[in-house]
Amino acid sequence: YAEADPTLDVNGADAAHKLAILAHIAFGVAVPLSAIERRGIADADALDVRFAGELGYVIKLLAEAFLLDGQLALHVSPVLLRRAAPLAQVRGAYNAIHVVGDAVGDTLFYGQGAGQMPTASAVTADLIDLAIGRSQRTFQTLRLWAPNGARAQLRPPASVRTRFYLRLLVDDRPGVLAEVTGVLARHQISIASVIQHETPDDTEGTRVQLVIMTHTALTGAFRSAAADMERLGCVAAPAVYYPGAD
Repeated sequence: YAEADPTLDVNGADAAHKLAILAHIAFGVAVPLSAIERRGIADADALDVRFAGELGYVIKLLAEAFLLDGQLALHVSPVLLRRAAPLAQVRGAYNAIHVVGDAVGDTLFYGQGAGQMPTASAVTADLIDLAIGRSQRTFQTLRLWAPNGARAQLRPPASVRTRFYLRLLVDDRPGVLAEVTGVLARHQISIASVIQHETPDDTEGTRVQLVIMTHTALTGAFRSAAADMERLGCVAAPAVYYPGAD
């Protein structure tokens, strides 16, 4: 589901706008849009949807914010979710917000995010809140968008730890897998699983898709490894990768 002009939907900007609002409400800090690393679904490839499915995952566009050691990390990106995860079940016009609290634990808020009546209901609720003065009290209590609002200490994206899905187009010849895994090893990145389908008629000299799912690694280390792999003579195209949930 997208607007008549789908640009903000497919490039992740709409999700980033919503994440900035939610981060302000959740953590009481002002987050500029420029601080949110953003990647949309405009360049998503059906191949990655297929391979993610073979690994037991689905790909969903997520906007994430989490506070760790006093630093706030934010990003918008397609993410591989395990097929059984609650967020992986969100389809069609439905949206969901997954909130993890120190005391309450995991909570999920789920409902329609598009359509004539759901939109009308949300707008009417906002108008009622304004009319009875509830919104004004909320803004005053939370100091939403106050000129002197607190600024978050942002966690550099390179220091965020996550799993990664990686797809490479490589030469189908002996030693290629060793070259690729050698680069990952130099960057202290461990492999969880690998997919490489046989070529038709078992012919050598062709190119094949090599898909790797990593264990948790530093984002900066993984991106450096991906750049190094693209310089290998056996790799024929830019690396395709997405973060993956644990």
